[in-house]
Amino acid sequence: MRQSLIILLILSIFTSCSNSTKKPDKSKSEKLTVESDEKKIDPARTELDIQKTFLDFVKLAKVPDSLNFDVDNVFYGDFNGDNKKDFASPVINLENGFYGLIIIHNDSNPKYRVFGAGNEINGQTNLDWIDKFKVIPKGRNIVPTLVDEKTGDIIGPDQTKTFKLIGDGILMSVDESHGGGILFWNGKNYEWYHIE
Repeated sequence: MRQSLIILLILSIFTSCSNSTKKPDKSKSEKLTVESDEKKIDPARTELDIQKTFLDFVKLAKVPDSLNFDVDNVFYGDFNGDNKKDFASPVINLENGFYGLIIIHNDSNPKYRVFGAGNEINGQTNLDWIDKFKVIPKGRNIVPTLVDEKTGDIIGPDQTKTFKLIGDGILMSVDESHGGGILFWNGKNYEWYHIE
């Protein structure tokens, strides 16, 4: 009987140790969500495993090591309207701690563009306030929100700047509100419209 109790005690200690799990740290990347038709990435895989699944043109882009992809939130779309699937991911710039978004165009000599993460887009260099990314299909009309410069009150849509998307746009917003912006290709460069 005593021997059975000792064995049960050892087994219970062993199983309690093996069943304990370390709680993950809450970080910016965990609160980001991407709304897309792309397949969800298995969080059990390592970052290196996930990067191996990136399309070839993403691997060929000469992205600096200081830009760390949020590998759990990558998404694809035809962002520059050339009928090829491009790559986008939230990033953090390890040199300054600023958040942003990277787009890599699908090309034989792939170029990347970074918005935020220390680079200015619409007067902002840190996009740490963004919680959600959503791909807006090309062909849709977008209209920026007009805001009173003195009071900050929303006036309404600025119909004089209606733009039909040439490529897929990227809507970036805050989860609790409807505020944010849309990043889109205007035929030569990327542009930002404030959207409420």
